[in-house]
Formats: sequence, structure tokens, C-alpha cells
Amino acid sequence: MRQTVSFKLFLTLVITVSYLLASTKVATWAYESFVSGDKFAEGTMIGPVDVSNRSSDEAYKQVNEKVNEWKQSATMTLMLEEKEAILQTNAFTFHIEESMKQAVNGKQTALLVSVNEQALQDVISSISALSDWIDVERLKAQLEQAAASLTSARLSLSQYVRKDMQQQTILSQAVIPLHEELRVMSQTAIVIEPKQMFSVLDFFKKQGIGLSKEALTLFASALYEAIVPTNFEVIERHTSMTLPDGGKAGFEAAVEQNKKDFMFFNPNDQSYTIEVRAEDGQMKVALVGIPFIYQYAVKTDPIEYYDPKTIVQYSALLKPNEKRIKEEGKKGMLVRLHKEVYDRNGAFIEKVLVSEDFYPPVHRVELRGLQSGGNNGIPNDTPSTQSPQQDDVWGNENEQIKGNEDDAS
Repeated sequence: MRQTVSFKLFLTLVITVSYLLASTKVATWAYESFVSGDKFAEGTMIGPVDVSNRSSDEAYKQVNEKVNEWKQSATMTLMLEEKEAILQTNAFTFHIEESMKQAVNGKQTALLVSVNEQALQDVISSISALSDWIDVERLKAQLEQAAASLTSARLSLSQYVRKDMQQQTILSQAVIPLHEELRVMSQTAIVIEPKQMFSVLDFFKKQGIGLSKEALTLFASALYEAIVPTNFEVIERHTSMTLPDGGKAGFEAAVEQNKKDFMFFNPNDQSYTIEVRAEDGQMKVALVGIPFIYQYAVKTDPIEYYDPKTIVQYSALLKPNEKRIKEEGKKGMLVRLHKEVYDRNGAFIEKVLVSEDFYPPVHRVELRGLQSGGNNGIPNDTPSTQSPQQDDVWGNENEQIKGNEDDAS
């Protein structure tokens, strides 16, 4: 009997306490609702905008002000290699009311925004990019995400190339005679990382390979020929006084230890590979990677040739009227290299001058014997030397033929 009474008393106490607690909670909620007028709770955010303790009208006004500020100050830039285009902020529509309906007290809710697809397509086309090469949906999502955060964006379209367009392929190739010293490179792959610079001298130094300047120049020239029809940027390049054996006019890149280097920069967001292999007495240097959004064609203008002059040197070691050719001479030349840029449909975009390589003429040197009984055209007793720009340059009367040959070598 006592147990029954005790249980009833305990149950009564539990019910009474629960009622009091519930009443307190309800009263508190009613008071807060009355005081706050249905304001958002502390910590409530719509996108990056804090709407804590604001009514719906106040929150809408706050978000709308921030959106208008963003439209005045933000920059949405699309890039493709050297080209840039601005997507105007009025191409973005902000759905503020819908965002507020989805808001949860005390939490952050996304600010809903959409970009005008036609405006986006027009901007893509303005920098000669083809939308069928671009994953437009992924690009839109990235732009909308930046807008929803009320931040600017600077996006490279090369990062949004469709997956099915990213198959590795040989993009360009150069073939050179196989120099004996370059056999160590017969099966080599060189990875050119994104946004990285490549130096021929640094590469061989790291590999612990020592090469003559002839071998270095031949390899660098092939490398140069392989990267010219791309958007790679040449940082350092040199030419020689005369075009080396095996070199191609317009494509020489002279390299010499501690003096001359060949350096270039990969501006892309993807890595590319230089594949080197030797076969049949030739060395092939190929650039392998995903295709560029633009296509490139490299062309040389008709070569301008410059005839050598004849330098006449007199020697007492030759008989009168005797002549010998010390140096046959060689024509000089000026080579202009251009790069033509096309879109993927083959439409011409622009033509740019890549380089102007000048190789001065090597003058013809002719040795003649002294004429007996005359001054051989020498104006005074002391032999003189005319300017190399004139047809005849007088040599030393007592010069040795062998010595002259050494000077020319």
C-alpha cells in the first residue's frame, strides 16, 4: 500500500515539474517572438552576408546592397593564352527571395545566382575559343560559385577543356642529324611542368652530361623547332655568326657552356613532355601533350641573301700574277620567322613575328703575288689596310700564308 502511494506521489511530481519547464520554454519563445518580430537568429547568413537579428525586409535590403556593391566592383575575367575578356556582372541574376526562403536560423545558406548563358558564350567567342571545346557547364558553375561568394574571378579557359578533348598526342616534331655526343639522349622524356621554365644548360647539368657547344646547339635547335608552333614563351635564345652544319635557317638556338643558353616557359595549366629518340642516324624531338585550344603554323619569309665582298691580300711569298684563294666566302642571309594563329575550325586569328636571324656574309679572301717594278697599288712605302667594307683590303707584304690561314681558322 505504501509503495502505491509513493509511486503516485513520484508521478505527480514528475508531471508537475515537466509542466513548469514546458511553460517556461513556451513563455520564453513567445516573448522572444514578440520582441524580435520574426527576426533571423544569431549566426544566420545568406551567402557571405550576415543577416543576424534582422527582419525579412531588413535582410533582403542588406543582401541586395551587398549584391549591388559586388556588381559595381567585381571583375569576372576569362583568359585564353595572351587574350582576356570580361564577363559583365550584369550577366548574373541573383535570386535573393528564393535564397531567403531557404535560409535556416543560425546557419549559412547559399546565395542563389545564375549566369546568362548567351552572354557567357559571347565572351568565350570574343577570345576566339570554341564553346564545343569548353566544358561550359563546369565553367558556369565556377563563375556562379564566385558570384555567390560575392568575389571576383580570373579563370583560364584551358582549365575547362572537355575531357574528351584532352587525349595526349604529338603536337609538333623536329628531326636533326644524330650527333655522336647526343646518343646518350636516344631514349629520353623531359616533362615541362605547368608555369615552369626550362633551361638547356640546367637540364644537362642536372643530368651530369657534358656536351660540346656543337652538340648543345644542335639539340637546342631541335627543341626550339619543336616548341615554336605552340604558345610556349622563349626566354633566352642566341644565334651564331654562321649557320652551323645540320642547322635549319630560322630555327637555330646556339648554346655554349657559361655563355649562351636556350630557355623557354610553359604558360599552360598542363604539363607537356619532350620525347627524344634516335633512329636511322637521326634524332627526333617531339612535343607531346593535350592539344592547344589554338592551332599554330610557323612560316619563314623568303630568305634575303647578301653577297660577300672580296678582300685582296698581297704576299711576297707568291709569284707575280699568282693567286690563291684563302677563303671562298659565303653569302650572308636574313631569315624572318612568323607564327600564324588559327582557331580549331581553321579560322585565321593573327600573325606574329617570332624572330629575325641575321648571318653576316663571310668575305672571300684572295692572296696575290707582288707585281715586280711597281708599288702594287700601295699608296706609300708602308702597306696599309682598307676598311673591310671596301672591295680590296691590303695585307702585310711580308705576311706568311700559313699565318694567314691560322688567322682565318
